[in-house]
Amino acid sequence: MPLPLPDPNDPNSTYNNADANRMGVSTLKSNGSGGYIQGIELTASIPFSLFSDALSGFGIILSGAKNSSAIKPDGVTEIDVPGLSTKVINSTLYYEKYGFSARVSNRYRDDFLGEVPLFDATLDYKNVSAESLIDAQIGYAIQGGNLKGLSFSLSGTNLTDEPFVLNNIDSTPYHLVKYQEYGAVYALAVSYTFE
Repeated sequence: MPLPLPDPNDPNSTYNNADANRMGVSTLKSNGSGGYIQGIELTASIPFSLFSDALSGFGIILSGAKNSSAIKPDGVTEIDVPGLSTKVINSTLYYEKYGFSARVSNRYRDDFLGEVPLFDATLDYKNVSAESLIDAQIGYAIQGGNLKGLSFSLSGTNLTDEPFVLNNIDSTPYHLVKYQEYGAVYALAVSYTFE
């Protein structure tokens, strides 16, 4: 789009010393003609002690979201909002008692439209395949004595080595653009809380 430049002959202009060519063209992204995101999200946190005292310390946390979206980045073609899955489900099974803690979590997200950078730094739309990540953590916090406040934890993320998969839009899931495996990541942490 052409950019208007100050008139050097305007007595109110402070831009009157440049003698370079004042003609130029610049391009930039602009917002489309609107869109929407709508959906529902539900969460439940259930300690198992509600059912039996023998299950004290155990529990589960569940959450799920279902949504739909649309935008028109070029003002004409309607697409889903990039990066937004239509379905996301999180679940965590845990135990916390007597200083011990353990949890296993799963995060599932449906496939979604992704904006992927190309070699020339422009963005292209690709389909990002659904994924289901499993993480786990165990830990212990010393409850008394001289070492009270000292805690240890071991965690692992992406334990099942879930791949990151891209494919072209309107193609079969086997028409791969990218298939990457990152492997599981483990971390050991030691912390101390002063009281």
